[in-house]
Amino acid sequence: MVDDTSSRWEPESDEEYEAASTELKRRFSTWVTRGDAVFDSDAPEGMLHYKWGYVDGHLTRWTRHDLDEIYLELYPAKVMADSDELDEVLAEAKMFLTFLSETGLLDKESEPAEVLVDHLGRIHGRFRANMADASRYSFGKRLWTEAAAEGVRPDDAEAVEAFMARFNARPRGERDAILGGGLKSGNRRTPTGRFTPPGTSPQPSSRKRPTRRR
Repeated sequence: MVDDTSSRWEPESDEEYEAASTELKRRFSTWVTRGDAVFDSDAPEGMLHYKWGYVDGHLTRWTRHDLDEIYLELYPAKVMADSDELDEVLAEAKMFLTFLSETGLLDKESEPAEVLVDHLGRIHGRFRANMADASRYSFGKRLWTEAAAEGVRPDDAEAVEAFMARFNARPRGERDAILGGGLKSGNRRTPTGRFTPPGTSPQPSSRKRPTRRR
């Protein structure tokens, strides 16, 4: 018998998160192939990553506030994406919420799926505007946006090392002007690595898995 209790979807450790998110993505992949839409099996990764690492940690309990925090604050601060990819980001979120609802996985303390999906449509314009607002970028996103402008690919270790040497050689004022303040974490629970900590490249499509800070 599969354990679908609420506690399963509210992991307390890296290992529990990996297991829960992998299972949700597996079920989503099976469910979504029944329709005409084509979605990557990892489509929910961004939502799950931020919900667990930065919001309340519950992977199947969703409110409009959660969506605002993820798509109007965290994505603009941390995720590098081309403008033509942004519609797909919200489409994937809508489909995942619909999946949770139709399979009975949406937690009873969530707002109704139709309310959540409609809300994503309502914030579409703000999402695009915030994603284009450089003042919202985190330290890491600012740094890697600068690297990308110089043609540096995150997977090219030699190019990254050379870029960092050039960047660190710049005058302090010039470096500060590029990095700015970025998003301040405040009391937010934040991951310790593998997605967008300072000095690590933000991922274009949110495919990295997080590690939660204690």
